[in-house]
Amino acid sequence: MLKRISKRRVLLVDDEPDVCMVYQIVLQMAGYDCRYYTDSVKALNEFVPSYYDLILLDVKMPVLDGFELHKKIRDLDKNIQIIFTTAGGEYHDEIIKQLSMEENNKFTYIQKPIGNDELIRVLNMIMGEPTRYGRYADSNVKSV
Repeated sequence: MLKRISKRRVLLVDDEPDVCMVYQIVLQMAGYDCRYYTDSVKALNEFVPSYYDLILLDVKMPVLDGFELHKKIRDLDKNIQIIFTTAGGEYHDEIIKQLSMEENNKFTYIQKPIGNDELIRVLNMIMGEPTRYGRYADSNVKSV
């Protein structure tokens, strides 16, 4: 497992509790401070602007999907980095459409499943932390 130099705060929002628990353990073992929500509405209601460095945000969730939550969080915190996660490639075009409207339109999304080491490599790279590899090695990671 790749290790991080300093703690960074990650918010994970995914309606699958098992995914949340696994990601939280992996991120904590790599030195990240991770909090998760399985309810996107609760995540929005309890969101604290400028507290988190990055959000891992599932696309397909009930009530408030990842795209809607993304827009609402952006209204509260323009600087937060957001990585969409999805179990299917069918959301690729919608992710590009949603994020191409942002001023800073370089973004990443992760197609699940993703290996633990690869998840940490991606987060380290996005947050400017040292990583063992200079590029994404996993085909499940898309950078646009």
